[in-house]
Amino acid sequence: MPQNDDFWDFYWETRLQPMENLGKREAILAASGLIRRLAAQGDRPLRLLELGCGEGQIIGTLLDAHSQLCDIRTSVGVDYNAQSLAHCRRDYPGLQCVKGDFTDPDLLEELGKFEVVLLVNALHEVFSASFSPELQEIDIPAAKQHVEQALAGAAGCLKPGGWVVLFDGLEPPGDPGQSLRICFRDDAIREDFETFARQYHPLRITYREAGDPLRVELSQRDFTRYITKSIFLRKKLWKTEQLESYQYFTEKEHRAAFARQGLKISELRTLTVNDGKWRRLVKIDTPGVKFPEEHILILAQKKEQV
Repeated sequence: MPQNDDFWDFYWETRLQPMENLGKREAILAASGLIRRLAAQGDRPLRLLELGCGEGQIIGTLLDAHSQLCDIRTSVGVDYNAQSLAHCRRDYPGLQCVKGDFTDPDLLEELGKFEVVLLVNALHEVFSASFSPELQEIDIPAAKQHVEQALAGAAGCLKPGGWVVLFDGLEPPGDPGQSLRICFRDDAIREDFETFARQYHPLRITYREAGDPLRVELSQRDFTRYITKSIFLRKKLWKTEQLESYQYFTEKEHRAAFARQGLKISELRTLTVNDGKWRRLVKIDTPGVKFPEEHILILAQKKEQV
């Protein structure tokens, strides 16, 4: 296949057109560019590992596109959901699909080493799994520790000089308890907010009235959860989304965690894909406060052994 950028720009524009999740598109584009650069530097097909692969949309799409650059027979997708893996095996025959918990060190040890490890919308599920029955919400310190342990496991699956591609949620900088005031666009949106506050499971959502029926005050943390999750209300995905916090680390925390694992970041971008939807729901009344960027994309390389 041609390796010039114009070809790949056209290929991905066509291939990813049906993909509604624009965040996943960014992850695939970044990983594709990385795979092509690595393949140009070596003489062997690359091994890819995706932790939390689900139905295989990310790793499968990349392997299909780069069949001459990657070895599908030795590439692996790991997920705990048997039904998702069944879809993965059906759609991407040849890819090894392993059922299990990717935070299990014994499982990761059995997989071997890879040139590229993909973590796409995976670590926030590790964070969300640290729900404390006593607290009746996520135990945040413990959850952050579990996320870093999972990142360490992913780094351990890399060959020296190998790469991690992470795409996931992003906690805004600053004080998560900072109060802000918002105005809902209409009564129906206000009612949806109340439904969200009742049904959202990972963290207790609190707010207070702010002068009229369409205005409330709430914390930056709760506001961020509301705007990133309320778009799923009344959809099938809400059954899952109401159980997960998409945010877990700030950009600063991401950088520090990667550094502790011996991973050197070569690219880091923060972005959002839902700004237009959010603006149709609410207006922020507090001066100087903007809608947060919800995603982070990181490409990082494991240091070569001395």
